Amino acid sequence: MNQWKTVLVSAAILAASADLAFAQEAFSWRYYRPGNTGIQGDFNEAIFIDSDENPWIGGYDPVSEEGGIAKFVQAENRWINVSNIDYPVIGSANDPGSSRVTDMATDAQGHLWLGTSRGALRMDLVVGPSSLVNFGPSNSGLPGGMTRDLTLAPDGSMWFSAESTVWGGGGLTRYNPASNSWTHILGHAGGKIAAQPKPGGGYYIWAAVGGFNGMERWDSTTQSWTTFSFGPGQPAALVSLDSTDALGNVWMTRWFGNQGEQRLDCIRPDGTWVSPPLPPTHPQVPVAALRAFGSLQALMIDGFARLHRFNGSSWADLGPVPHSGFMDDLDIDAVGNVWLCGGGTGGALRRDALTGTWQRYRITNSSQFDLFNQDVAVDQQTGDVYACANASPAIGGMVKFDGQRWTGFVTDLGYGLTEPWPFPGSPQSEAVYVRPSNGRVVANPINNFTHQFDGTSWTQLPGGFDQMEQYVEDSLGRLWGMGHYGGMGIFENGGFTLVDTGDWSGKLQRDPDRPGTVWANEGWKILRTDGNYSFSRTMADFPDLNAASSSFSGLAADRNGVVWVGCSLQDGLGNFGGGLMRLNADTGAYTVLNSLNGWPLPGQHVYPLRVAPDGKVWMAYEGGTFPNFIGGLCWYDGTNVGVFPAPPNGEWQWGGLPHAIIDDLEVRVIPGGYELWMSCMSRGLAVLSVLNQPVGTLFCAGDGSAGGAPCPCGNASAMGAHAGCLNSTGSGAELRALGTSSVVSDNLTLSVTHLPPSKNGLVFMGGSVVNAVPFGDGLRCVNTPLFRFMVQNSGTTGSFGYGPGQIEWVKNNLDGSGWITPGSTWRFQAWFRDPSGPCGATFNTSNALEVVFTP
Repeated sequence: MNQWKTVLVSAAILAASADLAFAQEAFSWRYYRPGNTGIQGDFNEAIFIDSDENPWIGGYDPVSEEGGIAKFVQAENRWINVSNIDYPVIGSANDPGSSRVTDMATDAQGHLWLGTSRGALRMDLVVGPSSLVNFGPSNSGLPGGMTRDLTLAPDGSMWFSAESTVWGGGGLTRYNPASNSWTHILGHAGGKIAAQPKPGGGYYIWAAVGGFNGMERWDSTTQSWTTFSFGPGQPAALVSLDSTDALGNVWMTRWFGNQGEQRLDCIRPDGTWVSPPLPPTHPQVPVAALRAFGSLQALMIDGFARLHRFNGSSWADLGPVPHSGFMDDLDIDAVGNVWLCGGGTGGALRRDALTGTWQRYRITNSSQFDLFNQDVAVDQQTGDVYACANASPAIGGMVKFDGQRWTGFVTDLGYGLTEPWPFPGSPQSEAVYVRPSNGRVVANPINNFTHQFDGTSWTQLPGGFDQMEQYVEDSLGRLWGMGHYGGMGIFENGGFTLVDTGDWSGKLQRDPDRPGTVWANEGWKILRTDGNYSFSRTMADFPDLNAASSSFSGLAADRNGVVWVGCSLQDGLGNFGGGLMRLNADTGAYTVLNSLNGWPLPGQHVYPLRVAPDGKVWMAYEGGTFPNFIGGLCWYDGTNVGVFPAPPNGEWQWGGLPHAIIDDLEVRVIPGGYELWMSCMSRGLAVLSVLNQPVGTLFCAGDGSAGGAPCPCGNASAMGAHAGCLNSTGSGAELRALGTSSVVSDNLTLSVTHLPPSKNGLVFMGGSVVNAVPFGDGLRCVNTPLFRFMVQNSGTTGSFGYGPGQIEWVKNNLDGSGWITPGSTWRFQAWFRDPSGPCGATFNTSNALEVVFTP
């Protein structure tokens, strides 16, 4: 199964200036939270074993209302996540229950159907989450209530049973894929259901009524219902999801005696009953969960939380289920490994068929398990990312991401799958850092001083403070630390040398040029030092700023002795604002951009965070007051500004910066650009990818340089623009690529600019070229075999784009002749509608682009 990637289109390729943005960089976002990494939450109500013997597990967080389903690829120890964070079609957190998956089943078309608390979802297992469709009252016969069970009938139709809720109705609904039609049946079902074939054709739908009301059964041949009332020998209830095995035998309870006692039995399609000897029965809970499979096979968890397997004639006791709680679903793979989950178990459990041992999977040993990751660190050599993390008041430590999987460092709940965190009195970490000199991880278990991890075990670095705010290593390999409540120094010679007393909650960064030197913002002072040399400034050193307070904000160390900091300002007339200061320690010179004097930056205050490899100063910004507060992320390159606003009131929103409070920002260099890893308070980790390296060779320009025909009506574009023929905007459309041509990296982005606004268009791809031929108001140079990408709309910016992840999209959506493979050469060109175009053809094209793909 492929690990699908999101195809990011025009809405995610943003900058302040469209011309500048598409010429120099492309931006895309990713997010890492408990709801879209690992098992996706400790509430897990549905499980399904795929054809490759790997489980899909439904998971969600009832507080954040985030989740969906995750597939565990066991051979690679990684999870494939389909979450409402990354796929909004699943539903918003503002619609509680939309991401809570209650049951799963496949149909004959290769779709995975998901029952949810607000209807149902459907996903093509080959195509992946891009094929997701959400079904509810607006586009189906589903009433919108809580889907309790779904089952596939012998005729290929899918049946849904829903419980009525305050947000939606209940009842039984049938979907017929042959006619693409929905039928809702009022007054029946609402709980568990099961389909059973009839001898000679047709089928039954069994539905549990509840209590002493017995069962009811729908006959597809007569289209009528039969009710089985209370009485000895009569059907009583379906006890679990998936009660029908491969031969159509249905497990259910039957009444016996006169006191409403029930026992588990099985009814064959011909109506005869199988009543095997049962294990000891719990007086209140005869069956906690059941899964029928194969030929009269079944798994059962009894009321004593013991697992049993029925082999067709007798039950075998497979032992107690550890960490027992409320059981919702279970399944078995081809070799007999058993998976189970439930709302009360906290995660999922796997029983090994050979050893009988159990393995537990939870967010703490599979996910990025925090929403408030305080600090982030990047290993520039390996690309690994570390972050502080806390799962509960007593459970936590930190997490590691290697690009595919998350590994927890936890005090507890690791179940043998996590790295050590031997600090029981310090379940959180406040600071984390990877030392460039040796790759070792340094962390501060809160209130427990500084420790270093060598890949196997932790050792304490003597000295320092019990709470450390930040670490950094200078170019000489010396580790610097800043205390949470002030104080900055060097870990050296088996101790800690205090260099400056500092102030509460400071910032610390390495100087990129001067040997052994760091920059620090200690609130009231900006300091550049190597322990002996020292350059410092306080607000008192800038009397012309009319300081409203004695503190600086943020810190971004630049090259050539320059640092960027924010500051508070006033104009002497009682008006308060903010400033961005560029201070040169080599000369003492400084300049200030002033929010009270029409600065180009957003908001009124900025907090410099990092200077990126392309020279951009990245900053958090804020302004206004509630309810008109604004905030977000911005960059400044000395001339131009780019802005990524956060949701104005902190609401649940994805597709850009998810929250205005950025506690830490780290830069990770990647092929074709860099990434910004941000800890966004209450929103976990957000990653902004910035691609700024051009890829490919431009050709087929509409400036008269293309071999073949000229532009159709003399509408040539400017010479050297490398654009298409002129369109109704007065410019030629430009197709550009950024990132890399690596198939493995799959970070190529295609952008098309200078388009008529709000018009549809697309990029097409070809395997060969021809001399320019007239095509609408433009020229075409890309030739067969031809393949089209998804239709886009140019919107108000007159632009659209594709990628990263476009190579994976091609693999999932085109036949093999259109796949992009290492060593292949493909040509790209954009087509777009232009009803007011200069030649009257109503459409036009961009220039073309050739890319030779590498491994």
